[in-house]
Amino acid sequence: MEPTETPTQRAPAAALFAALVFVPVLFFSSVIAGREISRLYALAWALFAGGIAYAIAATGRVSSWRRVFFSTSALAFLVHFKLGLAGKAFDPTCFKDTPYCHIAMAPYFLNYLYQQYLALMSAGWKLWGPLTLGAVWLFVTLALGRGWCSWACFYGGIDDGLAALPRRPLLRLGSWALRLRDLPAALLIFFMLVSLASMLPVFCLWFCPFKVTGTFLDAGGWQRTAQHALLYSALAALLLGPLLTKKRIFCSYLCPFAAWQAFWGRLNPFRVTLDPALCTGCVKCARACPMTAISCAPGGRPEVSAYCNLCGECLEACPGAGFKYTLFGLELPKTAGFFKDLFTAKFFYVFSALTLGAAFSSLWAPAALRDIVHWVR
Repeated sequence: MEPTETPTQRAPAAALFAALVFVPVLFFSSVIAGREISRLYALAWALFAGGIAYAIAATGRVSSWRRVFFSTSALAFLVHFKLGLAGKAFDPTCFKDTPYCHIAMAPYFLNYLYQQYLALMSAGWKLWGPLTLGAVWLFVTLALGRGWCSWACFYGGIDDGLAALPRRPLLRLGSWALRLRDLPAALLIFFMLVSLASMLPVFCLWFCPFKVTGTFLDAGGWQRTAQHALLYSALAALLLGPLLTKKRIFCSYLCPFAAWQAFWGRLNPFRVTLDPALCTGCVKCARACPMTAISCAPGGRPEVSAYCNLCGECLEACPGAGFKYTLFGLELPKTAGFFKDLFTAKFFYVFSALTLGAAFSSLWAPAALRDIVHWVR
């Protein structure tokens, strides 16, 4: 959209964009959540997603409204799956166990391949199983890529929401933080190898912040103490890290799935690209980036790394509007007419990210609304 347009002038295109997001989200939310609860909750969630789409299109601001959506989704996850553990005593029908975690997929990938090999050798292998799972993951990666970490992941929503709370960082990360940026890749390789050697989901058992319960810990001894230490360290990174630094510490330095998507996310066409002619060298983009994915020296040209999760913070922070969403680094040709405001890489990306993020969140968000209604009653 042109920066000179007002929200009123953008309203027709914004309404169309909201409708384009609302319809598929309502369909998927109704299919996913409507099997067990009233479809009115699915409708409410779809209306919320459509409202976020309208706000983004009307204001032209992606990251601010993305964060509202992302944090709300993560909060709904906590309400339904985590706070619900304590609420079972009040209404046991409201709550379920946590679903399969996507983060576990990456560090357990070698084990999965080994299991498929055993199934093949025992004549019990079926093509449709791994093919279906692989097709779903490939579709999400092609459509969303690294944006998964800024629109869909419930871990990321917690980290991102907390990073927005402090007005300024209490602890500023120095240049050393950039040198640690490959740590998630090292952790991913480590967890893959150790999980394969032990045939256990090591990340889930030893490092997942949400597993701070006796159910997932060893019976006793030094193993239990070590597990507690690592689990609480990860939890501190997830909760205290962003409050102290305004950076997404867990997502940036400890999450193996972030490294997984940073690698495979290259298949996704969407990029955040800098126009060097519009760069003033103010380094505000690097300060604003919550993932420490932009490196630059004062007066130097910023470089966006593969760890960028397309959150859009740099777009709003850059005073010269030098950052843009692109397709493989290229902008779409400008068009005229009513659809000109929506026929851009920016809105193709937002549509893809918001629709998929809202559809995935339908696994818990409508149910969280139902839980809140039950609590109030």
